[in-house]
Amino acid sequence: MSETVERVVVGVNGSEASVEALRQGAREAARHGAVLCPTYAWAPPGGEAADARYPAPADVCAYWEREADRVVADTCRKAFGTAPRGVQVRPWVVRASAGRALVAHAHHDTDLLVMGEGGHGALHRFLHGSVSRYCLRHAHCPVLVVPPGHPRTG
Repeated sequence: MSETVERVVVGVNGSEASVEALRQGAREAARHGAVLCPTYAWAPPGGEAADARYPAPADVCAYWEREADRVVADTCRKAFGTAPRGVQVRPWVVRASAGRALVAHAHHDTDLLVMGEGGHGALHRFLHGSVSRYCLRHAHCPVLVVPPGHPRTG
């Protein structure tokens, strides 16, 4: 594992936990002189299996993609207002499951993966799994999980 951090990949989804994770990720990016990569993974309503069986029209898919871009922009706006000072930001939106997408995107040992601790209940975690747990288990880079109510420092 490298001690150099070149990219800080932050899982975002518009939740308050992801806003806090993005703020912490920006602090880490500034501290290391790294690029900040807010990352949002999305799937069609009903999931990929439903879309494979009953594909959505192209205009509907384009709408979903625009909404995904909006989630990243809104999360960044909530976290920073405009943009974090002194940090280069490269948002990334991908159609995939969140855990797999984050692990695939933060695949270098010079990456740092940051995410908020999920605010979902036990039933959601049982049905969909925990993204943070998946990333902790499968990531090839350091992972920072920001707990709820994380104090704003630095």
